[in-house]
Amino acid sequence: KESSDDNEWFSNFDRFLKDIIGHRTSRVKNWYLENTARFPQDNSDITDGRYALDQKIGELTRLWTLCGLTCYQCGLKCVKNCGYNENHDHKENHDCLTDHKCHFPCHFTEAHNDNPTPECRHKAGHKGKHACAKMIHLCGKACFLIDKLNCQKVCSKEIGHDDGEHLCQSKRNHYCGKDYCKERCQSDDHFHAFSGSQQVNHFCGKEHQCRKLCEEDGICNVLTEPKKQEETYRGRVEGTVITYTKYIQVSDKLKCNKKIPPNEFEHTGKHTHKEEGVFHYCDKQCPFCEYFCTLPYGHQQQIHDTKHGNMTQTEFTGEDDEFVYAGVGDQGTFVLCNCFCKDLGRHRHIDYCQNEENCRLGNQSRDMQHINVKVSPNPDKPKDFISHKLFWERTGFKDPYTVQEQQEFAKCDHECPDEKHLKSGSTSVPPTKSFCELQLFHAQLCPESKPPNDYGYISSDGHHFNCEKLNTAFHIVFVLDYSISMSEQDIKPIQDFPIYDDLTKKHNNRIGAVYQAVYLFMNTRKNSAKITPDSISLILFNHKTIVPFEYRDLTNLSDVLNSMLKYEAGGLTDFDSAIQKAGILIETHFDPTKVNVIIFLSDGECKTPTNQLNDICKQNKENGSPLYLYTVLFGSDRRSYSLEKMAEIAQSYHPQNSSSKTLRCQFTSTADAGKLVNHFNYVAESLRKHKPALLKKI
Repeated sequence: KESSDDNEWFSNFDRFLKDIIGHRTSRVKNWYLENTARFPQDNSDITDGRYALDQKIGELTRLWTLCGLTCYQCGLKCVKNCGYNENHDHKENHDCLTDHKCHFPCHFTEAHNDNPTPECRHKAGHKGKHACAKMIHLCGKACFLIDKLNCQKVCSKEIGHDDGEHLCQSKRNHYCGKDYCKERCQSDDHFHAFSGSQQVNHFCGKEHQCRKLCEEDGICNVLTEPKKQEETYRGRVEGTVITYTKYIQVSDKLKCNKKIPPNEFEHTGKHTHKEEGVFHYCDKQCPFCEYFCTLPYGHQQQIHDTKHGNMTQTEFTGEDDEFVYAGVGDQGTFVLCNCFCKDLGRHRHIDYCQNEENCRLGNQSRDMQHINVKVSPNPDKPKDFISHKLFWERTGFKDPYTVQEQQEFAKCDHECPDEKHLKSGSTSVPPTKSFCELQLFHAQLCPESKPPNDYGYISSDGHHFNCEKLNTAFHIVFVLDYSISMSEQDIKPIQDFPIYDDLTKKHNNRIGAVYQAVYLFMNTRKNSAKITPDSISLILFNHKTIVPFEYRDLTNLSDVLNSMLKYEAGGLTDFDSAIQKAGILIETHFDPTKVNVIIFLSDGECKTPTNQLNDICKQNKENGSPLYLYTVLFGSDRRSYSLEKMAEIAQSYHPQNSSSKTLRCQFTSTADAGKLVNHFNYVAESLRKHKPALLKKI
C-alpha cells in the first residue's frame, strides 16, 4: 500500500464496501417510495420524511465508510471506519496501518550513479517529488503555515522555486459548514481556507434541505377535527369536581421545503412549506377558546369561522357568587364555546363596560344594559349586560349557534316567578317555564296598560308574560333608622322626582331621601292588577320602635305616605329592638303563600342583634318560608361590620347552592340618594332568577 498509488488502492477498497451498502439502502428507498406514492410528493411531511431517511442512510453509509483522513504519522489515508460518535469520526488517531515510510525511489535519479536508486526519505503519501536522504534535493525552508495544525514544518518544493511561497505537503478534510450536515468538506487540502485573503467556507458540495420554518403569512397547518382528552377540573366552590372532555386544536408552522444549493448557506426567496398552490389558514384566534380561524388567510368575508373548543380564556361571573356547578372566578375550561349558551336558553352575557360615559348618560345601544352594582371578578371595573348577538359580534367570529337558537337567545330572559313554573306535579316531567314575550332589554311596558293581544299580564316591572295570573307575592318589611343623625342635610331628596315638594317641607334631609326611595319602591310594586298584591309594613327605629303602618296593601299610596311623613328624625340607635319588632310583625301576619323580605337601613353602626336575628330566621325556616334580608348602610360608602354580619346570618339559613330563584341576602352601602333609589329597584329586579355568564379574562 505504501509503495503503490494510495488514492487508487483506497478508492477500490472503498468502492467495494459502498457496493454492499448500496444494495441495502436501495431496497429501503424503494420501500419508502412505494408507501408514499399515493401522497403529494411536495407535502411537507413527505419531504421531511424523505430528508430524515436520507440522513439515516448517510449515517449507515458513514459507519461503513473508510475514514480517508490523513494518517497521524504520514500522508496516507486512514483506513479505519468513520463510526457513530458525535462528529462521525473515530476516537483513536487516524492510522494507515503501515510503517508510514515512503518506499518509492528518489525522483532525482540523475544525481545518483549508484544502483539501485535510494528510497525516498519522506513519510508515505507525501506530496511533491520523492527525495532521498543522501543529498539535498528540496527547498527545506520553513512552511509559511508552520503554526497550523498538521503542518509538516518544511517546504517540499524544489530548491530555488521562485513563486515566493514556502509550503509543505500536508492535507486533511474538515466537515461541511452546515451544522446539521455530516458530510466532509469537498476539498482535501487542509489549508485551502488560507489560500487567499477572502474567507473560505467548508462545503460538502451537495445541496441541503432548508430547516427554517415557513415565513408566509398565516398558519400552515390546522387540523379541523380537534383531538380529545379527558381531564378533571377542581373548582373554587368546595367539593366541586368536574370531569370533562378537553378538545385541542393542533396548529403549527411547517418547515420550508426548499433546497439550499451546493456551496451556499441560504436559498433565494422566502421560506415556504410549498412553492406552488400554497394554502395558509387565517391567523385570527377566537378570544375565548383560542382556536384559529379555518378560513384561508386574507379571506374576503369579514366574519371569521372555526370549530370552537373549551373556553380556557374565560372565567365565571354573575350577580350571585355561586351557581349550581361553579362560582365567580372559576375558569370556563370545562364548557365549550358552541355549547355553553345552548344550556342557558334565553340569557344575557356580561362584559366589561366599553364606554362608561355613554352608560352614565343612558346612551347604550339596544343590545346592552349597564349594571349598576359591583360584579366580581374585578368588582371595581364597571360591567354591562350584553345580548348574545353583541357577545359574538365583539369576537369577530361567526355565531356557532343555529338561527332558531339565536332567535330564542334574542328574547327577554325575565321569567314569571309564579311557583307553578318552578315546580311540577310529576317528578319525571320538568316544569313549564314562562318567559317575557318581548325582546331582550326592551323598554318597560306600563303595568296599567292592556297586555299585547289582550292575553297574559304585564308585570309591575314592565314585562309581558303570556300566562295566567301570578300567585306569588311578598310581605316586605321596611326597617328604617330615623335617629338624630338621619336629620343631617348632606343628602336630600331628589328634585323633580315624585313627592319632592311634600318632603322638603319637613324632611329635606337624609330621612327625606329614604322616604322618597321607599315611596318609589312601593309605587313600582302597587300596579299588580293581575298579580296577588304585596303587603308592606314599616318600622321606624331610634332607641325605640314605632310602626306607622303594618301589613298594608298598596291600593292607596297617599294614606301610606301620610302615615310615614308624620315622623321626623331624632333619638339614638338600637338595632336589637328594631329587628325584634320585625320578627313580631312577620309572625303576626305570617302567610305561607307570601315570601317575607326585610329591608333594614341605617346610617350608623350598632351592636349586631345576633340572637334576635337567629331566632327570627330559625322560626321562618321551620315554617317553610326562609327569611330574605337586605341591609343598607346609608350616608357612607364605607363598610359596616354589624350590617354585613346581619346579611351573612340570614343567608346562612339558605342552602349553600340554593335553587331558590328569588332573593339573596346581601349588604350594600351608598352615600347618594339616586343610588339608593337604584338599589331598591335592584331589589325588585333580583326577584327573578339570574344565570351565570362567562367573562373574558383580563
